[in-house]
Amino acid sequence: MDEETVEFNVAHNRKYSTDHLWYQEKDDRLMIGVSEFLKLEIGDVLRVILPQAETEVDEGDGMFSIWTAEEKKPFPAPFSGLIAEVNGEVEINPDLANDSAYDLGWIIILEPHDLDLELLLDPDEYVEYLAEL
Repeated sequence: MDEETVEFNVAHNRKYSTDHLWYQEKDDRLMIGVSEFLKLEIGDVLRVILPQAETEVDEGDGMFSIWTAEEKKPFPAPFSGLIAEVNGEVEINPDLANDSAYDLGWIIILEPHDLDLELLLDPDEYVEYLAEL
């Protein structure tokens, strides 16, 4: 039986969620973006819908959305907090999320009120999670 091989990167200095977002902690803030796997799963990001900076979000509230050719996908906040910054460049040029997912393609910076990184997966756990899909 032939198995299809897909290649994508998982950055090792980040945490991950099961909805394929990455989180990088910097000075009590979280830079958040979409993982390279998400592009393989649902297709290229064609549009990024950002919230306003300085917006409060509760756990479960929408942080941002992306559009692909097939769907509009909202991403809920894993923690309550303040959306401190948004990456306007990725809104203007959504290919940044496709081509530079772990660098220039970041989406938002969240200042969480109660940060519990144990709710997120480390890179090895994320790879194990993906292998089970």
